[in-house]
Amino acid sequence: MARWLALIGLVPAAMTVQAGRPLSSDDAATAPVGSCQLEGWGEKAGSSRAWVLAPACGLSDSLEIGGDYSRPQPRDEIRGEASVAVKWVPKSWQVPTAWGSLSFGLKAGLSFERPVSSGWRRSASGVLGLATLAISEEAAVHLNIGPHKERASGQTGTVLNLAGVWVPDPRALLFAEIQTNDRRALLGTTVRTVGGLWWLSPDKLGLSLTASRQSGSSQTLWTAGFGWYGLEF
Repeated sequence: MARWLALIGLVPAAMTVQAGRPLSSDDAATAPVGSCQLEGWGEKAGSSRAWVLAPACGLSDSLEIGGDYSRPQPRDEIRGEASVAVKWVPKSWQVPTAWGSLSFGLKAGLSFERPVSSGWRRSASGVLGLATLAISEEAAVHLNIGPHKERASGQTGTVLNLAGVWVPDPRALLFAEIQTNDRRALLGTTVRTVGGLWWLSPDKLGLSLTASRQSGSSQTLWTAGFGWYGLEF
């Protein structure tokens, strides 16, 4: 389960076809300035489980800060995991193309873990280049690429996330994504995920469900969660 959580955490506004839960890939967009969101979900793979909370807030028109905290079960080795990240998406990095609006951004983050035998410690760091192609109001593609460094080994690998999103109905979002890297021994094998989100209140409150599987594994990681958006501060 720890490997699942580590790989899915390499990447954490969910309006229309933007990214956010239930995707693990990120988008080249930020939460509106003065607005926050709270996402939470449960994960299950075999007998292992985890509970995750992930808040984020827009600090300006181009800057967002966010993080997450996960509590795995069983807690035999790791009692908790957390991360914090800053995302920067300048308005000047938006380019119109023949295929749709193309936006770029950067995201830098730190990951932490709390082993049973000690207190909190930094476990990894990384930077992602973000690109989002908004083909239409109903379809978009998100690409993330960048280095990820494991603190314990001192080794660095490059991660690549690619996701396609489709909105067949104003109340529903469907997606498929792939997360891979160039250091399988360090970061794990490729993960493929499909899932969707159903809006209980459009662009405010939604419920999500996903299914993921690592290459070479017969075990499926299931997640079920919620997203609460547009919380002003």
